[in-house]
Amino acid sequence: MKILYPLILLGCLVVFGGNSVEAFYPENGLAVKREVGQEDGPLIIEVELRTNYADGVTTKRSVYETIWSMEDLWSEYADWQLLDQEEGKMVFERNFEDISPASKQNGHFGLTEDGILTIFDGDPADEKVIQTFFQIDVGKLESQRREQLMEGIPVESWYQFEDVIQSFSKIKSEPVQ
Repeated sequence: MKILYPLILLGCLVVFGGNSVEAFYPENGLAVKREVGQEDGPLIIEVELRTNYADGVTTKRSVYETIWSMEDLWSEYADWQLLDQEEGKMVFERNFEDISPASKQNGHFGLTEDGILTIFDGDPADEKVIQTFFQIDVGKLESQRREQLMEGIPVESWYQFEDVIQSFSKIKSEPVQ
C-alpha cells in the first residue's frame, strides 16, 4: 500500500496538475495542504490564539506551527479551547482572569457623559473607550469619588480592578422600567 499511494498521488498530479495535495486527518477533522514529496514530513499550519481578559479586551496573535504529531499539538494547547478549524488553520481561545496588558499599562476608570463606568485608554477626557460596565447614579457619588473618576483612576492590578467595580456597583442606577 505504501508504494501504491505515491503512484496514485503522482497520477493525480499528472492528470490534474499542481504541486500540492490535500491531506485529511479524520481523527481531528483537520485538512491541510502539503507539498508533493512531503507526505511523511511535518504539517505547517497557522494557529490563531485569542485571549479574552476580564476587562473585556480580546487579543489575537497568529503563529505558524510545524506539526510532527497531532498529540504534540493537542498537548501544547491543552489549556486552550478549539474554536474553529479549516484548511491549514486552527483557532484557539482562552479566558484569562486578569486585566489585559493594555489596561495595566494605560487603563483608567472614568465616567462617560451618560454616567457609565468605563475603562478608558489613557485620560477619560480623551474618550478612548476600552470597556464599559454599568451606569452609576452620579447623584449618590461623593464629590471626592466623582473627581477621581473625572481625572481617571488608574487600573493597576486585578485586585484593584475588582475593588473599583465592586465599590461602584453599590451605586449603580436602576434600569428604567
